[in-house]
Amino acid sequence: MLCSAVMLWLFRADIPTLAFRDADDAMRLAQIRDWVGGQTFWDVSQHRVNPPLGGPMHWSRIVDMPIIALILLFKPLLGAACAEILACAIVPLLLLGGLTAAAFIAARRIAGPIVALLSVALLLTTPSILVQFTPLRIDHHGWQILLAAVALCGATDDKPARGGIIAALALALWLQISSESLPYVALFGAAFALRHWIARDQAPRFIAFALTLGGVALPLLVLLRGPNAAMASHCDALSYVYVWPLVALAIATLAATRLIDASTANSRLAIALIGGGAALATFALTGGSCLSGDPFATIGPLAHKLWYLRVMEGRPIWEQLLTIRGLILMPALLGLAASISAARATQGEARMLWLMIASLLLGATGVAILVMRALSVAHLFALPGIAWLLTDLFRRLRASSHAFIRVAGSAALALLTPVAMSIIWVIITAPADPNEEAGINCGASQILAPLRTLPSTTLFAPLDIGPPILIRTSHAIIGTGHHRNTAGITTVIQAFVDSPDKARAIITRTHATYVVTCDGLNELRLYAKTSPVGLAALLARGTPPAWLEPLPAKGPLRLYRIRPE
Repeated sequence: MLCSAVMLWLFRADIPTLAFRDADDAMRLAQIRDWVGGQTFWDVSQHRVNPPLGGPMHWSRIVDMPIIALILLFKPLLGAACAEILACAIVPLLLLGGLTAAAFIAARRIAGPIVALLSVALLLTTPSILVQFTPLRIDHHGWQILLAAVALCGATDDKPARGGIIAALALALWLQISSESLPYVALFGAAFALRHWIARDQAPRFIAFALTLGGVALPLLVLLRGPNAAMASHCDALSYVYVWPLVALAIATLAATRLIDASTANSRLAIALIGGGAALATFALTGGSCLSGDPFATIGPLAHKLWYLRVMEGRPIWEQLLTIRGLILMPALLGLAASISAARATQGEARMLWLMIASLLLGATGVAILVMRALSVAHLFALPGIAWLLTDLFRRLRASSHAFIRVAGSAALALLTPVAMSIIWVIITAPADPNEEAGINCGASQILAPLRTLPSTTLFAPLDIGPPILIRTSHAIIGTGHHRNTAGITTVIQAFVDSPDKARAIITRTHATYVVTCDGLNELRLYAKTSPVGLAALLARGTPPAWLEPLPAKGPLRLYRIRPE
């Protein structure tokens, strides 16, 4: 509650105007408004993007449900605008409450209540996790971290069958929300299979996990996406490509357990290999182009270069700044070392739990190395180990006969917390470039206010301010930074980097009536740098081509009427 109160205070200026820090949060609200306005449950396309075709999307209604529930609850009492504000501020904090409970339960099962309480304290001060639960952060990232914690609860449950079911249900929901869960499905499945092989009493966990995951994934897909989803092929979301391997896992595992006696380690290994082999063989048949492992392989070269490669949260660690590399690795590596130390210091089931945490953390760190935004899950898995290390060191320091060691050493332990490590690393490594220009929030309500005076039309705008335009005006736009609308993304980029004559032909085909830009938008800086003679560069220099008529506008927003040919 204290953490929530602090974040509400810190974001008090943004909440009343829904000043989202990320365009995905604005797009999420646009999707929710469309659903409230009558768009069908299975249709998540954005019909005001790239009209008349519309902008295809793959987002899940699971994330929309609690937000729309609170909107419908508050709307009769406070009106639609206030209901939206309250829902967007409260839902991330409710998810944080669920994460806190799940993290506490998992850590208590591993190492007892003291370590669990300290894990929660670390959780509520870890920037890489809290950033996904701030007020107005309504996109799906908080859900991913929460479901990872629930899956961890299943992995640590002292009742193996129940734990397998809980972990499978959490991962099945995560699969519906994002295909980013696929590596974690493999991680938990491998961890459960390993324990199933080593100890007979852990066999129910793996079997229950395999049967529940394969039994639930397909019905959930049909329920949330429609009957056609079971045979649709998409690499960027749960679809035919991934769901049938999970069904094969369940069927093969069930058949193997019925035919093979699980009393020996070799027989249990055979059961796991049959189930996993069936899943892999099925994926080889259904995978098609998705076997490359790149869900964005279908976007064109221009969009790949000027949009996809600049979304740094989706890029690997070797493409990040030194500051970001340390922020990814330091808490994860400390948690890994601490978990291994805890395993060496314990015996029996406690040791096995610590070894499982270490293996899950090692895999999650590997995912974070490949995709930067996955660092939150890795840091979550690191918290029990870090908490155990801090309590162990504290006990050792308190046992010292020297007062200085007891006092100074105990205070120095704060340096091993994720927040302290992050702050120190940023201070040491953050680049200081006085010439670097900071981007401004061009999606803010006051900046986009001039657009609300125009009659509803189609605007040709940069990708990054597309979602804010959708939620703050009634206009349509051509593209947003969401990869399924490859046509819209490519059209926007091509027009801004092409020469004015070529850009006019591209923009005319979209039937847009105005071109919108915003001074200081990093996206437009990139276009101008890429093509110094392109449309974006000309507009940045204040020399628009003759076919664009500048309109009066205050602030950084620039509005141009497209003159007919």
